[in-house]
Amino acid sequence: MMRRVSLALLVISSLAAVATSAGVLTARPRWRAADRARDLVLAAQRLGGQGKIRESRELLLKALAIAPDCPQARRENGLQLLMAGQHEQALAELRAVVKALPHDAGAAREFGVILASTGHLSEGIEYLRKSAALDPGNGVTHTLLAGYLLQAGKMQEAREEAELGARLAPQVRLSQFYLGLARWKSGDPEGAIAAFQQTLRISPSDPRALLCLAGVAGELGRKEEAIGYLRKSLEIAPSNAVGWTALGAAYLSAGRTAEAERAFRKALSLNPEEPGAKAGLRNLAEKQRPRESQDDN
Repeated sequence: MMRRVSLALLVISSLAAVATSAGVLTARPRWRAADRARDLVLAAQRLGGQGKIRESRELLLKALAIAPDCPQARRENGLQLLMAGQHEQALAELRAVVKALPHDAGAAREFGVILASTGHLSEGIEYLRKSAALDPGNGVTHTLLAGYLLQAGKMQEAREEAELGARLAPQVRLSQFYLGLARWKSGDPEGAIAAFQQTLRISPSDPRALLCLAGVAGELGRKEEAIGYLRKSLEIAPSNAVGWTALGAAYLSAGRTAEAERAFRKALSLNPEEPGAKAGLRNLAEKQRPRESQDDN
């Protein structure tokens, strides 16, 4: 009996060895093809980085011909198609990548951002949620998710994700900025100010944080503080017509009409179609008209 068992084990072992070596012989060309395809993808990426778009594309097509299902090749193909404006074809390629790599948090995050950025906001949010579930300690993922939730108007969830993102990645500028936006939009202006100020500590020349600080200060009735933030933002980005319009509105709110007019006209010199500046000048004209009528009397 023991001899039969030993013989059976020997036969099974021999068959397994034969099957394994056959499998290796079958798989080896596939491995080689995949390795070759990955090498071509890396070379294509280098050429793309040098601005050699046509040569990069040719190498990538060779990689796809060698290994059509190689995730790296299909990802690069998706990104190239995206850059060429072929969004639907790009999304099809990138969808195949995340399907082939279901447990890859990075692939899910990248696909989520691309979906949301190409008009597929709800689906993009779902992929970012999946990425966050796969890698819950990644603060950048939570931050990106917060930003898109803000776009979708889901303020409470956006704030939860923004708070988590800022806690996990406190030195990432975008984490603090989205936290400020989420707090502001959810009715916590003082918390928003703290987050925007932290954004500036990380990146002192961030004009968006200064504009947001001005907006929060204006809502709280701190008119001169709002003007100060706007002036700082325009020192950094003097060609921002929207910033000059906001400064004009802040001056107007503070009763500084001459300065308001100069700011609105500066905005129009940068963008003749700036609607806020046009509205501001009309508002100024209406305010001055009764005074002119009284002077005539």
